[in-house]
Amino acid sequence: MSALIATSLPLAKTSMDPGASLNDTKTEMEASYAVLKFMESFCLLSSACGMVGNGIVIWFLGFHIKRNPFTVYILNLAVSDFGYLLCIAIETVQYLMQFNVGVQFGIFLFLDLFMYGTGLYLLTTISIERCLSVLCPVWFRCHRPKHLSSIMSALLWALSFLVCGLGYISCSVSTLHNCQQILITIGVLDFLICTPLMVLSGLTLVFRVCCSSHRFKTGRLFTVILLTILFFLIFAVPLGALLLLDFWNYKFLYSPEIGFVLSCVNSSLNPAIYFLVGSYRDRQFRDTLRVALQKVFEEEVNFRGERETASAELEMTTTTQ
Repeated sequence: MSALIATSLPLAKTSMDPGASLNDTKTEMEASYAVLKFMESFCLLSSACGMVGNGIVIWFLGFHIKRNPFTVYILNLAVSDFGYLLCIAIETVQYLMQFNVGVQFGIFLFLDLFMYGTGLYLLTTISIERCLSVLCPVWFRCHRPKHLSSIMSALLWALSFLVCGLGYISCSVSTLHNCQQILITIGVLDFLICTPLMVLSGLTLVFRVCCSSHRFKTGRLFTVILLTILFFLIFAVPLGALLLLDFWNYKFLYSPEIGFVLSCVNSSLNPAIYFLVGSYRDRQFRDTLRVALQKVFEEEVNFRGERETASAELEMTTTTQ
């Protein structure tokens, strides 16, 4: 993130009138640095809070709750958010301490995009699977492979690593033109393919639940998934859009930095969403994060168990008759 700042400062300088005095130039440069320092400090604070929240989610979902198809995805999403915030925090500290990042910037940018892409692919898969669970409940309950979530999560991590790794290697050894082409391709994959799929699945899910003549018991996890997708579209998607525009040479003042700050907010918000949804229905906001998570995710497990028990009883009754 710090190296992207260098692209913003020349804009502030070149946008001034030719007759501007040296003092005016110095004042505007100082103002630019002040704005960037504020954004970096805010990003560091947001990252610290988000790492604590996502760390608690990882600990709880990894060791203290029975997993179901969606909590496996949520666990991997928390890991990607934690990794993304950690990279951003390290870059921010380096910038604020005025360390010479040099070659390290390329590595951290690769890790940023790797974690960002993984979160995007996971949320796209979550929205599609949740939509299928409502549109095709019999398949999802009876025919869905048991370890599909774990397999898909591993494949999505690998896909993100390969795509970002290809971009990193190409930008390290190829010409600037080839590097830009590959980064634009990554941006198109993220912003013009995965994001529309996420939106389409989410809208289909909402339409099916709200407009169907049958009553669906959505539960807290349904709300969590929709809110997570909504806030990702609001806070995280602008980063991909701004970077894509930047690669196409449509540069705006502070545009990459604003995108990174918003994406930090998004990765930090998910634990808060889990807590608020887990506490809202009972109006007990004094619950610990662990209790709130338990209400969100164990509700889905219990509801699924009730449906399976009811189906088994129905089959036994039919067989007896």
